[in-house]
Amino acid sequence: MERSSLSDALKATFRALPLLACMLGAAGCDSGPETAPVSGTVTFRGQPLRFGTVMFQHESGGQPAIGAIQSDGSFQLTTPGLGDGVRVGPQLVRITCFEGNDPNNSQSLGSGEPVLGRTLIPMKYSSFGGSGLTAEVKSGGEPQSFEFDLAP
Repeated sequence: MERSSLSDALKATFRALPLLACMLGAAGCDSGPETAPVSGTVTFRGQPLRFGTVMFQHESGGQPAIGAIQSDGSFQLTTPGLGDGVRVGPQLVRITCFEGNDPNNSQSLGSGEPVLGRTLIPMKYSSFGGSGLTAEVKSGGEPQSFEFDLAP
């Protein structure tokens, strides 16, 4: 192939790339499962849980959504890899609160590795299958709020 013909062929290929990308997008490249914004509060013994973690796991599996509990007991969930929100559908819920989660308590193993310490809520809440906590995240993109009042 002559140099100018090769150059023309490369130029034509590069001009066609944006069109090819649009065609692939229209052909149904999956953007992933639908998610919805989720926030809420956690209380224990009638008081806001001041720190810890809330996780929602879709019943069919996949990447769980996670959020840190703030000092007022509130949380907001995000799904790593999918962005803000929780995958739509039925969820198993787990909540953890360990001494090492306390932002005012910086326990570590000498090597700088954080130490979780003992749990400050009943251990049953730390398991998706054993917590007894569930949630139904609805479609539509509207923000949804859940309240969890943990029993001793």
